[in-house]
Amino acid sequence: MRLTFREKEILDLLKKEPLISQEEIARRFGITRSSVAVHISNLMKKGVILGKGYVLNEVVSVVVLGNCLLVVDVEDEGGVPSIDISWGGFAFKASQSLADFGSNVKIVSVIGNDEQGELILSQLARKKVDISNIYRHNNKRTTRQVRCNGEILFKEGFFPDDYEKALNLREWVIFNCEWLVVEPVWQEYVYRKAIHKDGEKLPCLCTCLSLEADQLIPRYLEGYHLLVLGLADIVQFDFHRSRIQELIEAGMDHCIITDGHSAVMHMNHRGIQEYPLLPNQSFHHARQLLYLLCGLVYGLSNNYPLRQAIRMGVGTASVGS
Repeated sequence: MRLTFREKEILDLLKKEPLISQEEIARRFGITRSSVAVHISNLMKKGVILGKGYVLNEVVSVVVLGNCLLVVDVEDEGGVPSIDISWGGFAFKASQSLADFGSNVKIVSVIGNDEQGELILSQLARKKVDISNIYRHNNKRTTRQVRCNGEILFKEGFFPDDYEKALNLREWVIFNCEWLVVEPVWQEYVYRKAIHKDGEKLPCLCTCLSLEADQLIPRYLEGYHLLVLGLADIVQFDFHRSRIQELIEAGMDHCIITDGHSAVMHMNHRGIQEYPLLPNQSFHHARQLLYLLCGLVYGLSNNYPLRQAIRMGVGTASVGS
């Protein structure tokens, strides 16, 4: 969960002086002991303090919002077809990737009340992903997708209304975390919800987007803390530079741009930094982009230096290629 400024102050003090009394905390910050008790109680409710004696839980909370589905992949090389069946979807893959890093992950998604839904829940639970906020639709099957050589041919699943109903029911979960990882299809929905929460502390909104040639970056992404962009050719960066600068001036903290084989570029209010990729670090600029995003979310949320966070993301994306 996101912490208030006072809660962060008290937490920092408890890390340095775990045996400090509530009376002393009150004296240090010039507040009443009862106020300190309320802040401590809130820290316990948010899971940051695990119990008496100020045992601290420093695992960052992350919520992943998106799709889980059954994927049928058909590959035809040289007239010899192969058919593979697996579980996928943005939320399924991203939550597993973050859980592998050790993040405290909740997933918000929609699945059917069927055998495939059960199998998805089982796979996620095995990775210790919190599945309590996955909505199970009673009247529809879990989403299915058929791809041939990477191209989506058919998709059977839920309507946007099905998702919006489920997301509205779980809005408190979505906006009461520290980092929120959003599937591209729900970027605008989350942004519209966020801008109506004036005065509330919001999570760091994070997402990724693979851009076609000359495709414009949506303006609503200005509300995001971290944006990872995939380009077919890094030369296209010049086309997008001015729009990215506008997003940063509007409040975006980090924009990461890559083609997956030559370089990763970081752009923020301080300027542009380029990180060349080695041959063994290459990955697909679209299909593996969410893994780059997950490594960055883990690194940045745990206060690693940017260079190290990028290294984590690149390593995860290249292994998944």
